[in-house]
Amino acid sequence: MMKAPNHLSPEMKKFWRDVLKDYELESDALLVLRTAAEQWDRAQQARETLATEGITLKDKKHPAIDVEKQAVGLFLRSMRQLGLDIVAPGQPKGRRL
Repeated sequence: MMKAPNHLSPEMKKFWRDVLKDYELESDALLVLRTAAEQWDRAQQARETLATEGITLKDKKHPAIDVEKQAVGLFLRSMRQLGLDIVAPGQPKGRRL
């Protein structure tokens, strides 16, 4: 199993390990997985910035809002490209209580 890139967050390193535990990915798919993990981390960084600085900056929309939106979109697109979006949109993962 290929080791997760060092610059990823602990959450994304675990995600990397979990994916590679269940799937055998070719080198090009590993690049897509890396992109997905990096974009998730970027979205989290933007979310943390917004939590600290608020959603407005000098009475305008904070630029981190767009960073978060784009990063989440790229994450989801990467997951679809890898075929890892097997749960239908709107269906939560988990079990019924």
